[in-house]
Amino acid sequence: MNTQPGWFPDPSDPNVEVFFDGESWTGEKRAKTQNTEKTDKSKEISFSLPISPNFFSKKRILIGVGILVLAIAGTTFANFQSEKAAKEARVQAAVERAENEAAELAAEAKRIRDERADYSWVPSGYSKFSMNNNMAWKKIGYDAADCYGDCLGMLVISRDYCDSIRIEGNVVRNGVILESNSDFASDIPAKTPTIMKMAGSFSGTVQFTKAECT
Repeated sequence: MNTQPGWFPDPSDPNVEVFFDGESWTGEKRAKTQNTEKTDKSKEISFSLPISPNFFSKKRILIGVGILVLAIAGTTFANFQSEKAAKEARVQAAVERAENEAAELAAEAKRIRDERADYSWVPSGYSKFSMNNNMAWKKIGYDAADCYGDCLGMLVISRDYCDSIRIEGNVVRNGVILESNSDFASDIPAKTPTIMKMAGSFSGTVQFTKAECT
């Protein structure tokens, strides 16, 4: 089989090619050339999208706007949640205050009921003052009270020791206050009857307005 003429690799140097004329080696040499594949341009398919030069700039702007909107929405939601939590805390605090006040009022009401019901310290014949359940009184005779003129004589007693006792009242007749009177006593031991008097009782009825132990 005959070898066609052409350039062939030099066995002694892979970077060199030698020429064969079909019958013998001519001695011609050249640097080895790189084979390159020919590209059939007719088979290449190329296309381009009709993209405006400002397309990517507009896209970046839209992305930025979207991120900003999401950030604002997130901040608004966080603020809403914070305000909601603060409002719930205020409501809870108000409820607790109301419950505490209701409990205190209930305790005070119970204390007053218990005081009204407790007559263990009240001697027979005495009545408690309506404005002070820790004090009671009993009417005594005109002479016993050592009244000079028109007065209401009474014995006043306190459940506790009093530095001072003050009784005040109005003399009322036919719903009209005729006059206001008072009496005062000091250094009164607990559960010890004390003589006191209210002037003007013969002119009408005495309505007590204060019974105070201090």
